Amino acid sequence: MPVKRISPFVWALVATLLVVAGGVSPVVVAADGVEVRAVDHTGAGVVATENGRTYVASWRPSTVSVAVAGDGDYEVCLRTDLDDGSTTSLGCEPLGSAGANATGDQRVDFEFETWPANATGDRTVTAVVRPGGGEPVAQASHGVTVLAPAGDADGDGLGNRDELDRGTDVLVADTDTDGVPDGEEVNRYETDPTSTDTDGDDLSDGVEINEQGSNPTETDTDGDGLDDGAEVTTHGTDPTTADTDGDGLDDGAEVNDYETNPTATDTDGDGLDDGPEVNVHETNPTAADTDGDGLDDGAEVNRYETNPTEADTDGDGLDDGREVNVIGTDPNRGDTDGDGRGDGAEVEAGTDPSAAPGSVVGSLELGGDGWLLVLAVAAVAVALLVVGARVRRTDARARLSDVRSLATDRGDEAAANGESADAVRTGGTGGAARPESAADGYPDAEELLDDETRVLRLLDDNGGQLRQSKVVEGTGWSKSKVSRVLSRMAEEGTVTKINLGRENLIARPEDVPEHARSPFDES
Repeated sequence: MPVKRISPFVWALVATLLVVAGGVSPVVVAADGVEVRAVDHTGAGVVATENGRTYVASWRPSTVSVAVAGDGDYEVCLRTDLDDGSTTSLGCEPLGSAGANATGDQRVDFEFETWPANATGDRTVTAVVRPGGGEPVAQASHGVTVLAPAGDADGDGLGNRDELDRGTDVLVADTDTDGVPDGEEVNRYETDPTSTDTDGDDLSDGVEINEQGSNPTETDTDGDGLDDGAEVTTHGTDPTTADTDGDGLDDGAEVNDYETNPTATDTDGDGLDDGPEVNVHETNPTAADTDGDGLDDGAEVNRYETNPTEADTDGDGLDDGREVNVIGTDPNRGDTDGDGRGDGAEVEAGTDPSAAPGSVVGSLELGGDGWLLVLAVAAVAVALLVVGARVRRTDARARLSDVRSLATDRGDEAAANGESADAVRTGGTGGAARPESAADGYPDAEELLDDETRVLRLLDDNGGQLRQSKVVEGTGWSKSKVSRVLSRMAEEGTVTKINLGRENLIARPEDVPEHARSPFDES
């Protein structure tokens, strides 16, 4: 039976309808039952299929398979449209050259190493069945989008070939949905466009780039010992600033070492920032009163100039807080009223440690007027202490000299009388033992000296010059107290501080080395 012919106009109309529909369907059935069942695009070049459209990488191999129902002496030809609107043939193969498919239809395969360079973009691939050299008896069309290597199908700034090589989605601008387009991840931030969190710090790349300003390729942007994610989600700190609260301690040290609050400058609220507590005063930044003496660390450092790591700064047997808040004595002076007896001994004996020698602390039998008198006397004593502070510093040195002289004289006397040193100490043969220490009511000479005099004594014992670190060792004070006392003495002109690089040399003005003197100083 002769094959029924279809006019070219009908072929064009049917092909157009198929392209618009984006699918494949038989368009002509010959008298002998020839029919195009399917046109499929497969192989490594096929990168996606969406909404009935196949996306093909033009630089990768692919195969177009045409399934035809029917048998006979026919050939199948493949063609596609070009950039200029013309049509080009992609080749012809005899029907059944690839065997039959699962349904028994004859199959023809067209294999391509690359797709024609001038046939990229949205294209229509048409399969035509015809007898050798005769008119078509059946055909079907298939819509494809052919991707050029340098093109950018998703507009993310990353070329099609580059996306496929990196494993990103050629049709999705942000493959890992982290808020940063693939092109920016690769070309600008050097992050992984297939991983939401490139550095694994528990902050997505998009959050680091768009919100925090941290480095998405570094787990710890500011190098403070805390990962960026932990800073933002746990501690509330700034991942781009090592010391969020500006207290002198890095956030990591506050969290991991000192258990302080990295967002508060003064964790314990004692008036000292956490950094100075750790680095200068050696106090506990999580305890307001490090030494438990009843005075907060800030008050000890800034107001009373006592040692915040020693409960009893002057060693008189009274805690600093008790001296300031209860008794009213000087926590830096073992003998506040200078009467030769330590404050602790006076309190124990019932005498007033801030009044003239012999004064007795008021008893409960005192009336209102009696207490007023005691307070008035105490006020006068305090005023005298303030006025005579400078004088007592000089007197303390004199008293120390007298103590030493007395010891020497008594030693000479003992030698002349044939007495032993123990006899001198006890007042001679058969004499009653004299008190030796503050515990007996008579403090050692060292306890009677004020801070300045103790420093001057150290200098005298060391040729008038001493490194500041040795002053710390010799006095047993904290570094911060030594620094305060020396600064005060330098302002008063009683000592000179000479910078040696990493520390200071402390000297009496008359003992300053020649090389350190100003050319304007008198010899």
